[in-house]
Parts: sequence; C-alpha cells; structure tokens
Amino acid sequence: MQHVTVDDFAQSFGTKVEDFPDECLKMIREKDFRYRRFDKRERDKVILQVLKKIEGDTQIIGATERKDVWEHGWAENLQSFVESGGALDTLIPKFIRENQPIRYAGDYIMPANQRFEYDFMTVFRLWLFGKYLSPFDTIYEFGCGTGMNLVLLVSLFPEKEFHGLDFVQSSVELINKIGENDAGTIRGRLFDMIEPDESLQLSQNSAVFTFGAIEQLAGKFEKFIQFLLHNKPRLCIHIEPTTELYDEDDLFDYLAIKFHRKRGYTENLLPYLQELEQRGSIRLVKVKRLYLGSLFMEGYTYYIWEPLLEEQK
Repeated sequence: MQHVTVDDFAQSFGTKVEDFPDECLKMIREKDFRYRRFDKRERDKVILQVLKKIEGDTQIIGATERKDVWEHGWAENLQSFVESGGALDTLIPKFIRENQPIRYAGDYIMPANQRFEYDFMTVFRLWLFGKYLSPFDTIYEFGCGTGMNLVLLVSLFPEKEFHGLDFVQSSVELINKIGENDAGTIRGRLFDMIEPDESLQLSQNSAVFTFGAIEQLAGKFEKFIQFLLHNKPRLCIHIEPTTELYDEDDLFDYLAIKFHRKRGYTENLLPYLQELEQRGSIRLVKVKRLYLGSLFMEGYTYYIWEPLLEEQK
C-alpha cells in the first residue's frame, strides 16, 4: 500500500506544506489516504471497463430531460436531510461513488478508504476556501446542488453571508432548509446560468465560485461569464473538468477526453478566460490540475480569476 503524504497534497494543489491550515493537516493525519496501484492485468481490466462505458453511455449533458433528473436527485437529498434531522452526510451527492477505482497522479488506483475521493476533495476545499475566500463578506455558489460546499464554508466563516443558486427548485428548497439550521446565513435562489437573471445584483466585496456546475452547461457558458464581468465580484473560482490540460497522446488522459466529449460536458472555458485576459478584461490568478478524479474523468481542475476595473486595465 502507498499513501498520499502532506507533500503529495501540496504538489497536487500547487502550494507548499506550510500553506496548509491546521484543519487540513488534521484531516490528512486522521483520514485514510492509503491506496494500491494495479498490476498490468488489473489495469487492463479497468481500461476495458472504461472503454465499454464510453461506448455504451447514453447520457447527454444539457438535454432537456436532464433538468428532471437533477430536480429528482436533489429532492432525494432534501428528503434525506429532513428525515435525518439535518445530517450533513446526506448532502454528499450520489455521483461521488464509493468502492471503485479512481484516477490519481496519472494512473488508476484502488483506495483503501471508500471515501478517498470525497476526503481528498474536502482537504482541497478546506485549503482553497481558507486561502482565497477569507477577505470577502458575501460568497455566491452558482450551481450549488446539495449545498455541501456552502456548509463547509459556514464552518470556516460563520460571520459571512452565503448564497446558493441553482436552476432547479429542489436545490433551492434544500439550501433554504440548511439555512434554517444556520441562523439564515445561507440563502437559496433560482438561477439559470445559461440565461442569467440580470436583476440579480451581486453584493460589493463578494466572491463567486462554481464546482462542477459549468461542466453541465454543454458549452453554453459565455452569458454567465459576461454576467460576472458586469457584476464584477472581487474574485471568481471555478472547479471544473478541463480537457485542455489533458495530454491527447497519453492513453490515460485520452480516455478521459473521450468520456468527456461523449457526454458533451463543457469545453473551452479555460481558453475563453485566457482570451479575456489577453483583452485586458480579467486577470487569471491561478490555474491548476489536481490529477484527481473519478474512474472516468477528472473534475477538480481549478481556475481563479478577477475582473479588472477600468483603472486596472
């Protein structure tokens, strides 16, 4: 068995060990981040499984019927949250699957801990949110789903105001139910990122983030980015799958590209932001691939950018 070290986490996030807050170091110590690599025969079986999935998969991202799927999915989380009396584990989306191979550090691995991916991602969120979101009074998550990110943010910054926005009503109801348990610091609102509601005005000294939300827009993200440019939050963070950082000449990466494109997940967000930077509209603060993902693709590449005011251009 191998295990992910503190240095490995730092390399994945693109930072230094001394940059980690105590809560990250505590979680790295206490959670089980052991894993094993596959031998050639096992790895071939995993690749065959991935190829069969790509060939047989029928899900189309952005299709009309997908809204009903999300409505039903978040309604299940809402029901579980209410029936459990507010248990936070009920907010873990069901698409984070346990007990299967995942992608880490350029290869397939089998974790010893069924919640390896979720725990790794939680260490990442603790570091990312703590490092970049502390200066802001109000934080908006677009495509907030179950609200699991907002709950983590409240634990870090109980004094801040949080808004969870999603395009299905069950998510909004879940966010507002969570808000009832958090003295109203979290509020939900309907919002369609493909056709943004221009009446929404973001607060001053605010930050925005998305987590696997723009991927679901099937490439229709330009109006949302323009909405952000118009509102000028102080900082924007996107955690999204990004084909542009894969190596098409590497089999491991190529399979992820094939799966990404078979389903129709969003592409070209990073090149679009890079073009906006060249025009002088934004400043890209950081772009980093974590080399972590589910069996079929990596969803944790992050970009951080800030709109530029006229006097900064």
